[in-house]
Amino acid sequence: MSRATVTCCGVTWLLVIASVPELRAQKPPYDVFPPAAAPYYRVRYEASNEPGALAFAVNYTVWVPPGAKALRGVIVHQHGCGEGSCKSGLTGAYDLHWQALARKHDCALLSPSYEQPEKADCQMWCDPRNGSDAAFQKCLVDLGAKSGHPELAKVPWALWGHSGGGHWAGGMVLLHPDRVAAAWLRSGVPLLKADPQRAGIKAHTLSDGALKVPVMCNLGTKEGVTVKDKPFAGVWPANELFFNEVRGKGGLIGVAVDPLSSHDCGNQRYLAVPWLDACLSARLPDVAGDPLRAMQADKAWLAPVLGGDATPAAKYVGDSLKAAWLPNEPVAKAWVEYVKDTKVTDTTPPPAPTNVRVRGNKLTWDAEADLESGLAGFVIERDGAFLANVPDSGKNPFGRPIFQNLQYSDTPTQPLVPMQFTDTTAGAGKKHTYRVTAVNTVGLKSKPSADAAPAQDVDAIAGKRIVFLGDSITQSGGYVAFATYYLEKRYPKKDFDVLGLGLASETLSGLSEDGHAGGQFPRPCLFERIGRVLEKARPEIVFACYGMNDGIYLPLDKDRFAAFQKGVTKLIEQCQGAGVKRIFLVTPPIYDLVSKKDEFNYDAVLTEYAKWEMSLKVPGVTVIDLHTAMRKARDGRTEPFSKDRVHPGDDGHLVIAKSILAALGVEVPDETVAAIKADPLFELVEQKRGTRSAAWMKHVGYTRERTVKPEPLGTAEADAAKLQEQIDALRRRN
Repeated sequence: MSRATVTCCGVTWLLVIASVPELRAQKPPYDVFPPAAAPYYRVRYEASNEPGALAFAVNYTVWVPPGAKALRGVIVHQHGCGEGSCKSGLTGAYDLHWQALARKHDCALLSPSYEQPEKADCQMWCDPRNGSDAAFQKCLVDLGAKSGHPELAKVPWALWGHSGGGHWAGGMVLLHPDRVAAAWLRSGVPLLKADPQRAGIKAHTLSDGALKVPVMCNLGTKEGVTVKDKPFAGVWPANELFFNEVRGKGGLIGVAVDPLSSHDCGNQRYLAVPWLDACLSARLPDVAGDPLRAMQADKAWLAPVLGGDATPAAKYVGDSLKAAWLPNEPVAKAWVEYVKDTKVTDTTPPPAPTNVRVRGNKLTWDAEADLESGLAGFVIERDGAFLANVPDSGKNPFGRPIFQNLQYSDTPTQPLVPMQFTDTTAGAGKKHTYRVTAVNTVGLKSKPSADAAPAQDVDAIAGKRIVFLGDSITQSGGYVAFATYYLEKRYPKKDFDVLGLGLASETLSGLSEDGHAGGQFPRPCLFERIGRVLEKARPEIVFACYGMNDGIYLPLDKDRFAAFQKGVTKLIEQCQGAGVKRIFLVTPPIYDLVSKKDEFNYDAVLTEYAKWEMSLKVPGVTVIDLHTAMRKARDGRTEPFSKDRVHPGDDGHLVIAKSILAALGVEVPDETVAAIKADPLFELVEQKRGTRSAAWMKHVGYTRERTVKPEPLGTAEADAAKLQEQIDALRRRN
């Protein structure tokens, strides 16, 4: 936080009120912020000169957990006073550690940024009664509409605030105790009684309802606890008054003094996150719209306000209304460690990184933070040996090094740190294999990611017979057409011989559920026809996308899983035995269901099938992680790819095509399905695909609801050749 001239947080400074005209335009430093594409959403409101309305412009950014069907709450990360702190709110929703907390509870993560001029009065926003309460509740409605989660306007709030943000969060507890699940007040609290020495701050009323809301007053020891002659020495007296008033009436309030810090946020998140986790677990209702649940009194622990041992509330010796309240035993143990040296114990490693991609010598990946200890960085391995740490060292002058770095008010720095690494020592022309391991802030390491290698070159498939195998998703031809279109368009001097030979309902496992297709016929198995495909089509390249039908839409079972694994192995053996030079296994698409709590979701089965395929290390075989890519793309949408959960529409087929093309190193522009289909080149490509696919399926023969015996190709190849001439004329005319 910039040491601005403000009045809040128990510290008195000179006030200089900004004129309204200065507030009308978005000015530096509030004009630079990360983009807000799904699952991020943003609204901004201009300053108002209406009485009681917000006098500053404000920018709200929210992150919605991908895959959340219905939000259960919103976590608000509220910055403090002054330009430095206010602009830090622009990145709060992008914090991976806070996202981990939000994800666990199906909560949105919201970060406001009030565009307060440097020397303006902070009370103009940090007192919610000055318009920020109304603006906040308006943003929940508008962001709910934008994100497709209208329930955002009605869900409970978990509030975190720093300095003036603590004043705001505490004020919201007092104004709306029925909406607030819990509030963490870092270095700032509201007034409960008028203070003549702080005439610019209006007092709040403490209601019985507010006494039921869990609150933690957190501040640095250098803010008046042990250091009493520095600029922020007034913070502790203000916190002490607030605590005594609330606790003295039986309020659920604690104090956690950071033994290392001043007005910065230090290592507070390593207690704040588990504290809020405990409160959200205890209070969020199971049924949307029900009231917040009360904290369980028999779970509470108490401790001396300024540190010491914590004990169960029933066994506490002393005046319980002068002791710090803690929600449960795990939090109490973490509190004891925090107030001693901030070294909160953690024994849980972070999740493994996913979706590792290699383009040339550049690696990118996805990762989620560890709930308890966040994310400090990554370890890169090349060919099984250590290569580098990313970053070399995290930046956080106020506490533990963090991958995203950390600003004064507990938010990531700009520009946001990307998950990427460039291998400048890669051998020229040598194919390396990489994997990535996540490391949390206490040094615990995740399991390594799946191996990743550079994308295949298009030259590896150009001029060769390419066959796509799969089930109805492949037979429908959508992704085959999109992929072929981009190959033809992007490489006009190369030739591509593509056959789509997918068969609806087909499996590798040979399994079929009872009553499949209304009991008319069991699911066909690829191995009834694979010999004829290899003999007649003579592919040099095979793409195979199976798995959707192989688990026959039932929970994960070791025998069904083994049948799928056996089928994949047999496919590889038969293709390689027939002279196929390169096999691309495409992991199954997603089962497009957003499940309710405790509801079976078949996608969990497909996820396990995909993980197993990604673990394969077979010479001549490349595994394309479609499942992860499609899940990520789906999580960024409000509408499903598949209306029936199985068969994706055009948007889903485009995702499949892009995943395949990425594995070939093909750069694909960001354009809509409508734009692609409007291109005359695509129309010709799709016509050729349909012509060849229909003829070759009959030429190979198959058994499904009936047996289609092999028959001659007829004029299909001649017709396709004429279409190719038109394709070449279009793509090579420039």
